[in-house]
Amino acid sequence: MENKRKRKRINFAEKQGEIIIDIESFIKNKSSENVKKVQSVKEEIEIDIYFDKHYYLRNQVGDQNGKRDGIGYDFVESTLMKATKHLIYYALKIKSFTFINFEEGFKQRMILTQHFNDDSDDLNIVVEYHYLSMHKYEVTVITALRKNDFYFNDGSYQIELQEDDTSNLNKKEMNKVKKTSSFNGI
Repeated sequence: MENKRKRKRINFAEKQGEIIIDIESFIKNKSSENVKKVQSVKEEIEIDIYFDKHYYLRNQVGDQNGKRDGIGYDFVESTLMKATKHLIYYALKIKSFTFINFEEGFKQRMILTQHFNDDSDDLNIVVEYHYLSMHKYEVTVITALRKNDFYFNDGSYQIELQEDDTSNLNKKEMNKVKKTSSFNGI
């Protein structure tokens, strides 16, 4: 084999002058040390809130034990809005977790439990979320109850919301409540 001479390399710095790299345009993100942001997109979703007749009557009239205190619309609506971002977080983080129901299949109900710092009973809300379209969903409040040891069925998920915007996702399996994940705020 004959030895070939290496081809002379072109020195672009000499031809173009000094190359200036805009350090502001390339930053670090979760995927790479050297990326340039080209666009941000903000999507909005619409959530319709419905109250089931069972909840509506419990709040307005009560039951055999009388009117239920602490399950008013304002408490329930604010807890629903707070829980939504936690539900989305867990649905993105945990592959086996879903809270949105579609037309077909088993209807998954969620238990949203709001803890309070003032030693009052927990607010427990049983809800169903349903897909309507890409940007529209509905949530139905089935019932609500102020009770610290709220019972729910095997296979059901519960989100425990704290007043400091943290939460735990629990699942009941074999009659035991097991912590699946946590959200410590952002």
